[in-house]
Amino acid sequence: MVVLTLAFVSTTLDLTLSDHARKERGWALSWSVVRSWRALTAGTPRPRPSAPDLRTFDGLRVFCMMAVILEHVCWLASLSYVADARYSELTRRDYDAMLMTNSTLVVQIFFLMASFLLAHKILQQRRKNLPLMKTFFETILNRIVRISPSNFVVVWFVATWMERLGDGPLWKPLVGGEAAVCRRKWWTHLIYMNNVIYPDDKCLIQTWYLAADMQLYVVALLATLLLRGRRAAVPLLAGLFIFVTGINFTLACLWRLVPTFVLHRPESVLVAYGGEPSFNVLYQSPLGNASASLAGLLLAHLHHALGDAGVRIADHKVFRAVSVLCAPAALGWAALSPRLLGGGVPHPMAAAALAALERPVFVLLVTVALLGAINGVKSWWRTWLSHFGSVAPRLSFGALLLHLSLNKALLATRLQPIQLDRPHVFFQWFGVGVLSYSAAIPLALLVEFPTQRLYKEVTELINKYKQPTQDIKMDT
Repeated sequence: MVVLTLAFVSTTLDLTLSDHARKERGWALSWSVVRSWRALTAGTPRPRPSAPDLRTFDGLRVFCMMAVILEHVCWLASLSYVADARYSELTRRDYDAMLMTNSTLVVQIFFLMASFLLAHKILQQRRKNLPLMKTFFETILNRIVRISPSNFVVVWFVATWMERLGDGPLWKPLVGGEAAVCRRKWWTHLIYMNNVIYPDDKCLIQTWYLAADMQLYVVALLATLLLRGRRAAVPLLAGLFIFVTGINFTLACLWRLVPTFVLHRPESVLVAYGGEPSFNVLYQSPLGNASASLAGLLLAHLHHALGDAGVRIADHKVFRAVSVLCAPAALGWAALSPRLLGGGVPHPMAAAALAALERPVFVLLVTVALLGAINGVKSWWRTWLSHFGSVAPRLSFGALLLHLSLNKALLATRLQPIQLDRPHVFFQWFGVGVLSYSAAIPLALLVEFPTQRLYKEVTELINKYKQPTQDIKMDT
């Protein structure tokens, strides 16, 4: 109600005040729905000839988000009453089923893009010699303002109101159960530690990514600030990538961890991966996802190193071919890597090796593909990803927060068992995807964009009042 009141007052002021008054009181217009709509629908400018083409990243956000929704549709369906469980078990090792199960590997792309964009922005400003500590804290604060409001609102809503909005055969275990967990561990979401504090209790299970991403973001930011402008950055980051992969390999072998495909077996899904070391140590931990974050840093530093050396990597025929092929190779790896374990119960050491290596291999393939894409290597998938527009990518964050709760609500109210076959999965996936992106619109207009704009206006206002004081000191 408070948010709606703010939006009404702010929008009214935006429509009635003069241009001069709106300019002087920008902070009061932060919740203007008109301004938020303009921010949502604003086009993405074409990159300059000398700048990297990052439009592929926009398409990747939507593609990866829809892949995650697809896997979660099947994952949640297995928590409800399945009409033919035998059919689901028999088709689990089909190639498309393995690709769907392993599609959560695309979360690695989110980590990669986040660290790349962070490092790319800092490396662009490296010649300005910005103060390290000031840049560090300002960047972290910007990140918190970008992510936290929407995240906290959704956690609050699920913990308080969600379970009161419906009823059904599975409403209490699916919706009510999650609400109870959120009421117990909501504070862990505030400090982005929900993936390591009470890891077996799942409140909005998909938000483990936000916690791990924030943890890795802090480390990646510090590493980038320390390595900016240094020639040894690329080999050092490559060495760290190998080192982290080695640590995960050692842990996987010692603790007999299992890869993603085995991890998502029905018996683990039914207990929300409670007590599953593979989920806690590799899947949702910052260490298990550090290779993707390091790959993003490596991609940014390599891109800038090539630019500083005047190397046009897109002119190399062999690299162009390899870069174009790496994207389908990454999908092929996701679909076929479980076959390396053979049929039946996998050997523990083979499963541990795949658990440790499946993410780094996938990330390396994506990194090479993106290195070509941002440097002008043309391909059908680059063209396709570059034409997703700007609205859907901006709504992907809201879709990430909302899609599981919406899907649970749909399943909890069903009065008949689910036929978990391909047609049902397709239509359920399409419906949940459309519903999630639609629900993300009011979240963006009323929470995400207004809080970012308010932070920007307040920061500019503070800097404006600081400037005269600094000028007086200089005159003195």
